Amino acid sequence: MRGLNTYESFTAVINRVSIDARKADAIIATGDLVQDETRQGYERFRNAIGKLNVPVHCIPGNHDSPRIMAETLSKAPFHFCGTHAYGGWRLIMLNSAVRWDDGGRLEANQLKILESTLAKHPDDHVLVGLHHHPLPTGCRWLDGLGLRNSDEFFEIVDRFPNIRAVAWGHVHQAFETLRNDVLMLSTPSTGSQFLPDSDVFMMDSRPPAYRWIELHPDGSIETEVVWLS
Repeated sequence: MRGLNTYESFTAVINRVSIDARKADAIIATGDLVQDETRQGYERFRNAIGKLNVPVHCIPGNHDSPRIMAETLSKAPFHFCGTHAYGGWRLIMLNSAVRWDDGGRLEANQLKILESTLAKHPDDHVLVGLHHHPLPTGCRWLDGLGLRNSDEFFEIVDRFPNIRAVAWGHVHQAFETLRNDVLMLSTPSTGSQFLPDSDVFMMDSRPPAYRWIELHPDGSIETEVVWLS
């Protein structure tokens, strides 16, 4: 894609994670896992990342087939969307993909999952994952393709102080900011990147990357983007 063999760059990221001194407890794969919506593509993803032998939490993006993805990536150690507990932390993985739209939306059932899970577990620290960015990142062309009902999303988020972070994919760049004491962050692609702060579509020269997110028992977070050379 655009001159890059994305399977090779993806497996390079997996290999780098496997030799990192830090051992991952889980992986969050924030969507656009397969471009051509084929079952074989998800099987290749499953076989490659499964070598890390940790839970993998998968959410669909605008280039995914949620149906095939759910059928292929729902057997342990893989999880398709849903909620999952790790110690005093809870992950809430939401589906923001909309068929035939590069932008996203959290349908009523996804908003209900978010709200009911938060209400049911008020003592858990929470990280919410979705594919589409819920707030502007500074790219004018890309910010028109974000979460289209972010107002409904934040109406829920703002009522629950135990949400510590919201993480997403989609934007092919590193982004990090605080909103009402909630850490908002994106992870670059395991393939090619988009140029930050660009009004029109432009590719960046930065390499593939992944992000570590360390969730501490007191609710604090440390995070770092690792760029492959």
